[in-house]
Amino acid sequence: MPTFTKKAIEIALFKLLNEKPLSKITVKDIVEECGINRNSFYYHFQDIYELAEWVCIEDGKQALKDKKTYDTWQEGMICLLYTSDA
Repeated sequence: MPTFTKKAIEIALFKLLNEKPLSKITVKDIVEECGINRNSFYYHFQDIYELAEWVCIEDGKQALKDKKTYDTWQEGMICLLYTSDA
């Protein structure tokens, strides 16, 4: 369940980022968007900035997952910086 909830929170954040800047997004906005309660959000993240950091780290890991050499990791970073799956 935690992985599913974290992913739902991430998706809600990306949807809201298409509507307004991070500084204008509240925890209330996120929990309403993904249909969870505030306690569930705070179980996983201390605040929105911790969520944003987690999203960046997870997306970075995903982009670099199979990039084990110097050349392929550079390709992974370029892919991470220029594409968005959300």
